[in-house]
Amino acid sequence: MLDLPALVHAHRIIAILRGVPLQHAVRLTEHLHRAGIRLLEVALSDRHGLDVLRELDRQFGPELVLGAGTVITPELAAQAQAAGARFLLTPHVVPEVNAYAVQHGLGLISGAMTPTEIQQALAQGSRPVKLFPAGDLGPGYLRSLLGPYPDLQVVVVGNITTANLPEFVRAGAVGAGIGSHLTHTDWNAPDFATLEHRARTLLAQFGSPEDRA
Repeated sequence: MLDLPALVHAHRIIAILRGVPLQHAVRLTEHLHRAGIRLLEVALSDRHGLDVLRELDRQFGPELVLGAGTVITPELAAQAQAAGARFLLTPHVVPEVNAYAVQHGLGLISGAMTPTEIQQALAQGSRPVKLFPAGDLGPGYLRSLLGPYPDLQVVVVGNITTANLPEFVRAGAVGAGIGSHLTHTDWNAPDFATLEHRARTLLAQFGSPEDRA
């Protein structure tokens, strides 16, 4: 079974590909990989999400640990696994998807917001738990959660940028899922160098690779 908590602790950032045109996905991923990204989520809310997942699995193999995001049905979970996903992410607690991940030895990061949802996600096998939408809730919310739940492993997702990530790290986030901040560019003339630089900056905000090991 995939040791996802250890991978998140080691690599910290999960790059989220949502809204990336199919023809640019591999090139963008090459730049993110060069920056040090090793965990990558392909959002299946995109029409070409499964195609992107298959192509990235073919191109990068074991160099990346691929996940599928916005998985909201067991059928989609099965399709994601067949396309190369080794872990699943949900936007909210989805018991059927969480059960599929556990039964098939996939990593699981279940979306949650309230303490009740977080406990449901944990009970259903999510390690770590995805706090969403973290950027709107703020670092103070995470800090308050970790008071009664000091051992909770939280990946913050939703409007996370280089501007607010440091405060989330200080609040106790073990990792972060970063979407538009790593993918927003003019796809008619994509600026891959800027996105690569952002990835390096985000990783540095979690400390050196030795600190993350």
